[in-house]
Amino acid sequence: YHVVPADHLLARLAEEGRGRNNPRGQVAAGLSDLLSNSFFPVGKKKTMTDIMNRTLRLLTDSPEAAVTFYRNASSQLSINSVSKLIAALMKCLCFFIIEEKRTNCEDVSNLSLVVPDEESIVCKGDRSDTSLMATIAESISILWESIEAELKDAENRQAEEILMDVFAGDVLTEVYCHFKSKFENDGSEDDESHQYFRACVHILNCAGKVDESKIEGLRAHIIGELSESWDMPEEKRARANFSTNVALLCAWGMTEDVARCLASSIRLYFEGGADDADASFTRKSTGSRKRKQRGSKNRGAAATETLPTLHIDVCLGILGYILKGSYPASASTRESILKSETAFNAIASALQSAKTSAERMMKPQAGTGEKLSITMARHIGISIECYGRLLIQKQAMEGEVPMRLDPELKSLMSWATDVIVPTLLKLDRQDNQLIDLDLSSIMSAGSPIFSPASEGRPRKTRPNSSPIAESFGDASFISERKSNIFGDMSTYTSARAVAICATIPILCTVTEWLSIRFVGDSFVSERILKLCELLECTDKTVRKTFLPVLFYVAVVYLKNEGDSVLLQRVLLSLRSMDRSPIEVEIISDSMAFLLSTLRDESTLKAAILAVIQVTRIIVIEAEEDEDESTMDTSFIEKAGVCVRKVLEIILIEKRSSLLLAQCLLDNSNADSVRESLFKELDSHAPKTDALKKILHIWTAETKMNDTATQADNGKEYMNVNLSGPIAA
Repeated sequence: YHVVPADHLLARLAEEGRGRNNPRGQVAAGLSDLLSNSFFPVGKKKTMTDIMNRTLRLLTDSPEAAVTFYRNASSQLSINSVSKLIAALMKCLCFFIIEEKRTNCEDVSNLSLVVPDEESIVCKGDRSDTSLMATIAESISILWESIEAELKDAENRQAEEILMDVFAGDVLTEVYCHFKSKFENDGSEDDESHQYFRACVHILNCAGKVDESKIEGLRAHIIGELSESWDMPEEKRARANFSTNVALLCAWGMTEDVARCLASSIRLYFEGGADDADASFTRKSTGSRKRKQRGSKNRGAAATETLPTLHIDVCLGILGYILKGSYPASASTRESILKSETAFNAIASALQSAKTSAERMMKPQAGTGEKLSITMARHIGISIECYGRLLIQKQAMEGEVPMRLDPELKSLMSWATDVIVPTLLKLDRQDNQLIDLDLSSIMSAGSPIFSPASEGRPRKTRPNSSPIAESFGDASFISERKSNIFGDMSTYTSARAVAICATIPILCTVTEWLSIRFVGDSFVSERILKLCELLECTDKTVRKTFLPVLFYVAVVYLKNEGDSVLLQRVLLSLRSMDRSPIEVEIISDSMAFLLSTLRDESTLKAAILAVIQVTRIIVIEAEEDEDESTMDTSFIEKAGVCVRKVLEIILIEKRSSLLLAQCLLDNSNADSVRESLFKELDSHAPKTDALKKILHIWTAETKMNDTATQADNGKEYMNVNLSGPIAA
């Protein structure tokens, strides 16, 4: 037998909880079973103090392994044992907070009721370790979630009583307020701030598992936070994450109240035409955020609290996290909204008002005489994407395979191609003062789906990532961008911004539907081909905004259908020699990422065949239009600056250059384009053995063709000479 060190086992257990691995799969469950006696020893001689000391050691030394271990604890331990561990962890967390409060001379009377003095010895840890406290909160949430269903059984009432003995009253309110005040006072975007917020998220998740009547003051507090969001600085408010507040209210049966609150706030913003600077919404009073004292006299005091009208940034931020977030609280909130027809219809109807607002702002009189709010344009884009995502989520709940495109989403696509595209093309033919404005960077004005205090840590951008989004698989309009040209600009007089901001999210949403469905749709492909017309307009702003998204749609279609028509159409639109550097950069980065991520050889081969076909068309057109001034233009230059860049990227990579050579070899019809591409391979591609073999075959083929050509020319010469005297 091989003896495996404990740290190796923990490293493997931590790995099972990352990425696409299953934290409750066979490997994780087996490792958890193997380690269970080490971190939760059983026996008469083992006290809760022993268990807590080992638990804290695990949480400190390997927090990721601890989280995976606790996901599997319910399969290793009894319900009562898990409940006792949850209660002990909560007491430990309270103990750390008490120690910190005492250091700062703060009142600890409420929390002291949870942690009697005789239990203080259990919690031996570093109270200054914010990450440790956040991991404890997460472990409590995970453990509770693992036994939540079993706690509803009458036979497990004792386990529930163990939990309520600790969590009832205002302990959750006290703990949440502690971490939230730390988060707000910190004000930075570093890891410690993230840990404070992570603790808040998991405390609220625990609160959602407790009957609201048993928790004092928390409902009033989180509703008060929603109301006070109006007082936050604009930039901070736009990046704030209040989805956890809403998730708790939905867990307490307030889904329809939340939906009505969001819907009325969104509708008021768009139908009232208010901008951030002059918004005059009615703000309902939500009462004081003062902490409720432990005891029965204040129970039910929060029942009269009502949800306030919210700022548009807060509304769209909440919906962004709910519709896209993978955290369990986001998923459960999303499910509760989708299952309630009242809630779904209220939110969907309100988000549709963004389309009406866009139509109003794109009218000629709005485009020439009315100031355009860039913030409003951004809100229109985010709202339309939220609406599209809401429709997709609703359709997915029906379980239909393959998932059809929702009629409302089809209607949005038709609106984009039949109304917006003609509007943009018409504007393209007119003199416009925004012709050189980098409108594409409007997407970087701050994402409501991701903030430094989001449910997970920020994902690092891959070094070869596409400008399409932070990751090649996320073409979201509300994904973050690194630059923001609009940072110092407030208003402009143009319908172009609204048209772009309304179209991009529709295209992104349909792309996401294509990714999920794995089956093409003729309606979608026809509409996207129509949108490709925008890539040939003279407006650089329009071209560079739509290019990355349309390229991504073409790739998705290629992967799912094996159909390269859309990819060919996008590449053909780049035939013009006059392309901006940013367009060249976009197509270069996108193609590089495509080649590095497409694993299926047949799909990659189809993409390369599309490039060959496009190159052939562009070069032949260039040769037909050739005059004396362009006679000396090289083959690669005839392809145009963008397609030239695509070819260069294919040529410098081993796998793609070999596939290009194979595609050329398979096509036995010799022409100038084929010969020129082989010459480019011979000059610039990495010389692998496989490529050398293909080039050798091509060289022999060329010599044979040259010999045959010379023979044919000789015969023709002889025929001419022989026929000459007879003709004379």
